[in-house]
Amino acid sequence: MGACREQIAPQKYAMLNSSPQFSIITVVYNDVGGLALTKSSIACQAFTDFEWIVIDGGSSDGAVGFLEQCDQIGLSWVSEKDRGIYDAMNKGMLKSGGEYLIFLNAGDVFPSSDTLRQVSASLGIVPKPDVLFGGAEYVFPDGMTIFRPPKMVAQSIWHGLPANHQATYYSREVLAGVQYDIKYKICGDYYLIAKLYKKGFSPVYLKKSLVRFEVGGASYINRRLLFWEPFLIQRDVLSLPIWWRMASLLKRGVSTLGMIALQNLHRTKSKNQNGG
Repeated sequence: MGACREQIAPQKYAMLNSSPQFSIITVVYNDVGGLALTKSSIACQAFTDFEWIVIDGGSSDGAVGFLEQCDQIGLSWVSEKDRGIYDAMNKGMLKSGGEYLIFLNAGDVFPSSDTLRQVSASLGIVPKPDVLFGGAEYVFPDGMTIFRPPKMVAQSIWHGLPANHQATYYSREVLAGVQYDIKYKICGDYYLIAKLYKKGFSPVYLKKSLVRFEVGGASYINRRLLFWEPFLIQRDVLSLPIWWRMASLLKRGVSTLGMIALQNLHRTKSKNQNGG
């Protein structure tokens, strides 16, 4: 582990509540530009009962300097080496104090200034849900977007995530005793939902966009892991038979190839538009 640098800023909600409604956890490593975008998105939220926890992996591109100068009320951060993205997310969980946790990584943004208010309103039911699944906007290189609404967890969990990870809100209670398994490099979010599903939880769905993010992250680069890790999770966590796991593998392959084709198409279109 490297030297740790940490800052705790005064909390906006401190005099009103013992804890905020939301803990926004952001993981970053050498992406100060993406971190700045995420910060701007968080800063413009009309609903302010949240804390922002940034877990930096020991960046050398100016991210630490950005955090040192950041004026976002409710911010706390730590910068140190970690064992990967899910190790960093686990650290964020341990540092959080909110009623619900959301993982918004560097470069991810809320679609509007009203996003957190909409989520808060959807969570204001009795009994309160354990997990909220929302929709997501996938942004392609040429600026085109595709909206994907959440799916019913009982029908989708056998093949993959019900919703985008950054559009999923977890209650602190349902996460008790559950963390990301850091042996998974790109599908730890699927592992977490699978564990919670086996544990049992009450979901609610919000068919609105809760996040905007650019297509083409680690999941599309590490294609072998994109197929292999869900196969293991379906075997070890969901206890699915081999024939189901093979069928899911084929389904995931078709979906992944389709997304990659769309990504390449929009990348080519973007280059043509820019004269590249």
